[in-house]
Amino acid sequence: MKIRRAARPCANPQRTSGPSRFPPRALAGLPLAALLTATALGTSACSTNWIPYFARPYRPDVQQGNIITKEMVEQLRPGMTQDQVRFLLGTPMLRDIFHQDRWDYPYYLQRGNGSTQLRKLTVFFDRSGRLARFHSDKMPTETEADKLIIGKKAKK
Repeated sequence: MKIRRAARPCANPQRTSGPSRFPPRALAGLPLAALLTATALGTSACSTNWIPYFARPYRPDVQQGNIITKEMVEQLRPGMTQDQVRFLLGTPMLRDIFHQDRWDYPYYLQRGNGSTQLRKLTVFFDRSGRLARFHSDKMPTETEADKLIIGKKAKK
């Protein structure tokens, strides 16, 4: 008895001619080569510090403390009461429990780009609660302080 073999069915009986669905073997390694090339180029740039602006994380400006201007410091006079100093400069950021006669007014500004500024004003009172002396770093004028806080768009 003879066994007859059935003819091999075509994978797609409706398609008889035209380009094949699969690329020729010469192009089979192309996606892998392109992936390796893109990876090599991408990682070679990791050794630089340059990061595109849109890829950087947002870093807000951080301000802490009392904003003290040059004009405020110029109004300080020996003999002022603690209430007058508080009215002029605001509530002190630091009041040491062990040094009741000393008030500190620090101001700290850290920009999003990493630059920092630190300014201090220290006020000393006598035993009767009157301003005896003060020590101040160089303070900005009012317009300079506005520019530091608001940026370049501050009005003059």
